[in-house]
Amino acid sequence: MRAGLAGVLCCVLLLGACRAPLEDGDDLQAARTAIAERQWSRAERLLGRYLRDERKPELRWQAWNALLTVLEASGDPRTNLDYLDAMLEEFADDDAKSREILLRIGRLNERLRRYDRAADTWIAYLNVAGLPPEESLYGYRHLGAMFFHLRRFEAAEEALQQCLALPLPDEAKSMCTYDLADQYLARGSWNEAADLARQIVDDEPQGELRALAGFVLGDALEQLGKTDEALTQFEAIRDIYPNPGVIDNRIAYLKKNRKK
Repeated sequence: MRAGLAGVLCCVLLLGACRAPLEDGDDLQAARTAIAERQWSRAERLLGRYLRDERKPELRWQAWNALLTVLEASGDPRTNLDYLDAMLEEFADDDAKSREILLRIGRLNERLRRYDRAADTWIAYLNVAGLPPEESLYGYRHLGAMFFHLRRFEAAEEALQQCLALPLPDEAKSMCTYDLADQYLARGSWNEAADLARQIVDDEPQGELRALAGFVLGDALEQLGKTDEALTQFEAIRDIYPNPGVIDNRIAYLKKNRKK
């Protein structure tokens, strides 16, 4: 057992030994009851003792996940990363469990705005053996977003291009197209953003994707000086965009400028 895992496990095991004594019995079931009753400190101690003694991988997996539930409710999210790293090391030979752990680590690093660490995590996630294309799509989208936050624009574009190359129907990959269009828009590549957003709009998607793609298309067209076309796009998404007030302001602005 390597030093990192040993150190975290030591902290977990001490939870069962350094506080008030607990009664004998099924610690895992008792911990679940404590979680249901929101007795976080008690649940943490029970799970620490359970992980000290239990050796069956599946039961340890259940205990680790219960411990994460406790920490998410009562602790510092950065502490969760230490425990998730320990879990990843313990279950390194189980691809399905590694995938699930990496997913949680990636999301948590994003939440903490640790974009470099999140990018490393999504790369590891994408390298897990047997990752289905649908889950690869999720990983590439998040990897592209992290690279963009890090201003590694070429790497962000490459990640999204790999997303678009996945063996999935075009409809399933439409969010990858949207992400790329949105990144082009943010970088001032108006023509590229408009072309990709128009591809999505022309496919007549439903709901939020239509609204998001229509906004990118309208914004790009406005930047290209195509006021009438931009106005048409904003008017088309007025009733489906998540924040209609934003669209109303854009429409009013374009109509005002058109009269000049």
